[in-house]
Amino acid sequence: MRFFTGFFLKSLYIIYWISNFFVEIKYCFRKRAALTKYQEILDWVKTQNLPLDTSEALKLPDNLLGITHDDLVQVLHTSEDRYYVAIMINYSSGITGTTQRIKGIFACDAPLAPRYLTNIPNVCHRINILGEYQKPYKVAWAFTNLEVDKQYNDYLFAVHRQLN
Repeated sequence: MRFFTGFFLKSLYIIYWISNFFVEIKYCFRKRAALTKYQEILDWVKTQNLPLDTSEALKLPDNLLGITHDDLVQVLHTSEDRYYVAIMINYSSGITGTTQRIKGIFACDAPLAPRYLTNIPNVCHRINILGEYQKPYKVAWAFTNLEVDKQYNDYLFAVHRQLN
């Protein structure tokens, strides 16, 4: 019985890592698509007439479907008429299912102001945009505590966030 239990648990562990491997492969393809089409997404977002100082989750048009996990992008249109778009590509959870992590691309229509990029020495850079706004936003979670994995330029970042 002990042998069977150990074998069963190891099998579950292997299945978890194999499925996680396929999720990572899918993420790589979606990330590449997001990096090549982020400007097209930003241009489309600007045509949606989102009022100033609001945020929304917008469904992507047919030609941009399949980039995100749910075909939505989170958009913040600030009172300064700046657009910030969170292209969330992948949700993942720990082996116990308790920790969720989301990875994606963060894009802006103008260089990200240094006041929004927090540097934690020897740890990470974080994007925090909503600190100065008092109004509650529908998708505020998409614009706070985004840890920067890679900064491509002043407009484009690979990010992740813990959701637990």
